[in-house]
Amino acid sequence: MKLGQKAITTLEKWGAFTDDRRSLVVEGEKCSIVGEVTAADKMSCSLSELRLEPRKPAHLTSDQLKSWGDRIAKRVRYLLEAIETVELDAPHGRLLLRSTPPEKKADGTVFYYEILLETSGKLRLQRRRFDAKHRSRTPEPLHCTREVLEKLVDDLAATAA
Repeated sequence: MKLGQKAITTLEKWGAFTDDRRSLVVEGEKCSIVGEVTAADKMSCSLSELRLEPRKPAHLTSDQLKSWGDRIAKRVRYLLEAIETVELDAPHGRLLLRSTPPEKKADGTVFYYEILLETSGKLRLQRRRFDAKHRSRTPEPLHCTREVLEKLVDDLAATAA
């Protein structure tokens, strides 16, 4: 069974819930997908974040990190906004991808996806809100259908291989 299907099976076992935090852990041969699910129903769920953790720590070079980011940007094209690399922090072994362009509301609030890749092979995906008035960034729930979550889990795992 693929990782995405394992994630959906876990959601099905949990059933519908709100105002709770449940840890979604899906183990694979090469990596684990870990998410914090804050709500779910028959068709969708909300997550505070989604992480990929390799079974064995990687030691990726900056070029390998950029290639991984490129694979994600090319493969994950179905979220609300496209994802592209915005910054390579080679000294700290990190690559940052964000929504390009982000979603902008009439009040100046900006919503975007943020993916942080590390040379250790770890990945963290979050949705964020930038409040222009207060110049602050805060986490925002990542809402997705079960179908999108299944595809996203499989695609993130496939890009890491």
